[in-house]
Amino acid sequence: MAELKREAVQRDCGQPAPDEAAVVAYLKDNPDFLARYPELLEVLELRHGAGAAVSLIERQVEVLRGRSNRLEDRLKQLLEAARDNEKRAANVHKLARTLIRQPTLAALVGGLRKCLREDFEVDETFIGLAAGALKRDDIDGLVRLDAHSPVLKAFDNFFRTRIVECGPLDAERARLLFPQAKALPQSAAVVPLEKEKGLGMLVLASVDPQRFQPRQGRLFLEMTADLVAAALRAKLG
Repeated sequence: MAELKREAVQRDCGQPAPDEAAVVAYLKDNPDFLARYPELLEVLELRHGAGAAVSLIERQVEVLRGRSNRLEDRLKQLLEAARDNEKRAANVHKLARTLIRQPTLAALVGGLRKCLREDFEVDETFIGLAAGALKRDDIDGLVRLDAHSPVLKAFDNFFRTRIVECGPLDAERARLLFPQAKALPQSAAVVPLEKEKGLGMLVLASVDPQRFQPRQGRLFLEMTADLVAAALRAKLG
């Protein structure tokens, strides 16, 4: 169709019609062309998918309006993310204060679980420590991991790689970690404590299957693990 139009112009004018790419290039190099020839705005037409014709300036207004709407939506998303980050930063600060103020190891674990439940929507918390670091096994939520611990077998890949794992939590492992839970968690984040030294593991779990996702950010989880590990070290001696 474009070739037929070009041939028609050639016959009418007796000169070769300009190549479309050349026209496009010229207009890009001369963005004020239509400002110098405003009468063209009244005759140029663009057609919608439905077939209705509109002037070029009306189409430009429509395009600019759409771009403005997209920018406004993006700004709203950025503002919401900023508010979420500000809230999360405040909660992390509160968590740090909570851990520092606890007088005993048992109080530390209890304060951690309470803070995570109230401020971070974490329904269950599990802390497993290497047998060389923890000599007792009488604190709820704090488990000593020796060579025969079923947790080591259930999470063998995690202990081999010591990489943060996020995603669904199957019923078997959920019962192993949280035997007293009223409702079994459906998703969890498994985070190493002192990755290089192998202090242990921190598991944050939720009954919401969408709470922890494989592709979610790791920064908060790693920060929380660092705080917990430091607080534990202070109490373990």
